[in-house]
Amino acid sequence: MAGADCEVVFGLLSGLTEVLSRWSYEGTARAGSIVARVADRYGVSATVVFLADGAVLTVEGRTVACSAVPEVPPLHRVSELKRLLAAIDGGALPAAAAADRLAALRRAAPPFWDGWRVPGVALFSAGFGVSVQSTWQEVAASAGCGAAVGVLILASATRPRLALLAPLLASVGVSTAVLFAVQHGLLTGGPIQLLVPALFYFIPGDALAAAMLELAAGRVTAGAARLVSSATALLMLGFGALIATVLAGVPAAALFDTGVPADLGLVAACAGWVAFAVGVMLTFAMAPADFPWALALILATAGLTALASAALGDPLGTFAGAAAMTALALTLGRRPTLPPAYVLYLGAFYVLTPGSHGLRGIESWIGGHRVQGAASVADMVSLLTALAVGMLLGAVTATQADRFSRAR
Repeated sequence: MAGADCEVVFGLLSGLTEVLSRWSYEGTARAGSIVARVADRYGVSATVVFLADGAVLTVEGRTVACSAVPEVPPLHRVSELKRLLAAIDGGALPAAAAADRLAALRRAAPPFWDGWRVPGVALFSAGFGVSVQSTWQEVAASAGCGAAVGVLILASATRPRLALLAPLLASVGVSTAVLFAVQHGLLTGGPIQLLVPALFYFIPGDALAAAMLELAAGRVTAGAARLVSSATALLMLGFGALIATVLAGVPAAALFDTGVPADLGLVAACAGWVAFAVGVMLTFAMAPADFPWALALILATAGLTALASAALGDPLGTFAGAAAMTALALTLGRRPTLPPAYVLYLGAFYVLTPGSHGLRGIESWIGGHRVQGAASVADMVSLLTALAVGMLLGAVTATQADRFSRAR
């Protein structure tokens, strides 16, 4: 390859590696194969190693390293990246044009006004809240506190230092408000179940699951780093609740995890997952055309997991839901006209992630309820393992099915 052409391909692969590293909040399992595939299409030899917060790329003896704070990518850009990769695979897109499209993709405006993230987080929180405690007070508390968290997320989007403190500030604010409401009889039951859904955006359940998946797949360095980072985030959220007990003037024992009788039915539970899906679309900038498919996978995953959990228990229910969700998302994501697998399974991934058990366990422990806290953390570890192994099985099943289809 000519020197000028090699330089263009090197720039394309460097930009692609940086994008995939920045978008790796939920793991790096497929990132390396994507870079290798693009390098092969343009006839260069490339190797890449992805870590939890960076990557090292070598192309024809030339090496570059990048470092980026992992984040959940805007989903409309993920869909555009799939179209770009399809054009590269087609063989008709020169490297320079691909590099230009990648640069434009990184600047692409979201499909919604940024302010829609506020109601998006409110719906995201309220929809998940119905699965935590099926009551009207849960819906109201989750939606109200979720909207406040959405304002904080919006304000921190362009302020990196505020973004670092956003999880702690959200935990302090939400926990103080809920403790105050419980103290004055405005809400009943345990405050932990009422405050967790509003903090769900910051609970690193998906990152914890990605860490377990990477460890199970042999990516020890990335998995261990992500696991420590996720545990630190959970502890920060728990510490925010401890600060809130001081601000609300209540003892730490006021943090307890007790539910109240449900006053919502099955229809409300389904409506909750629909609201959750709309919240995912608005919060993570999903293209509206991709929404019906994402909604279908969320409802299918929630329904299958609920049925399997009722019959076999939570760990096996989570395992079954994870395996089915991963296999279905990967199979559908390979179709040219459908959204990419990541867009399909992000919302469903949130349905399954057990990070809320970890936060509930930490806050119960802070409140002096040691046995209940330890049980919640143990539940989290069990469900994380079931989720990781289920996703591995789903990925292997989808890959083998694809190979069989190609062979025929």
